[in-house]
Amino acid sequence: MTLTIDHLMWGAPDLALGVAEAQKLFGVEPAPGGAHPGLGTRNALLGLGDSVYLEIIAPDPDQDLRGTLGKRLQTLDDCALVTWAAGCGDLPALANSSAAQGLKVRGPIRAQRQTLSGDLLEWELLFLGGHEFPSLVPFFIDWLQTPHPATQNPPAGQFLELVLRSPQHAELAAVLKGLDVSVRVENAAAPELEARIQVGGAVIALTSSAQTVGLSF
Repeated sequence: MTLTIDHLMWGAPDLALGVAEAQKLFGVEPAPGGAHPGLGTRNALLGLGDSVYLEIIAPDPDQDLRGTLGKRLQTLDDCALVTWAAGCGDLPALANSSAAQGLKVRGPIRAQRQTLSGDLLEWELLFLGGHEFPSLVPFFIDWLQTPHPATQNPPAGQFLELVLRSPQHAELAAVLKGLDVSVRVENAAAPELEARIQVGGAVIALTSSAQTVGLSF
């Protein structure tokens, strides 16, 4: 089964700033999400169609940020794409096939967050290493019994495509093909992510930055 994009992770040094920037771009106020204990982050969300959403992720000042993704997000000068996630309904099978290809596997890992209304959302994550493309190769998510966030948050536009760029584009494409991930890969002088989203009669492009490419969990 070909795996496709589940969501875009758009990093911000401060959640209020990220929400304001997203509202300026899309004309819709993102919905508050919740905190990610241990990651030092919290989020807000926008739907980008029936199966893709935008996660605005930023430091959570109520957590100890030392050594966390939240601490690294604090250093950003501007909002930018950090990475992306692909959906997968069988993470153990993907973990086994990835390990057989020589990739380093972390997970599946059960994760959760509590919404502001008190609901507990749970999902599983899988991270892959042993390649040279941090940020460009996705992490993988299985939403288990949790409703997909694309259908639960304010609609902001229609996701069109994600383009990955790298000076090692052929090698990147080979890694993604081995994972059965479908996304466009282009040659470029430096690594970059670009997501294109239809908003009314315009197309908005969200891109990574030199600070966010390679930003690790």
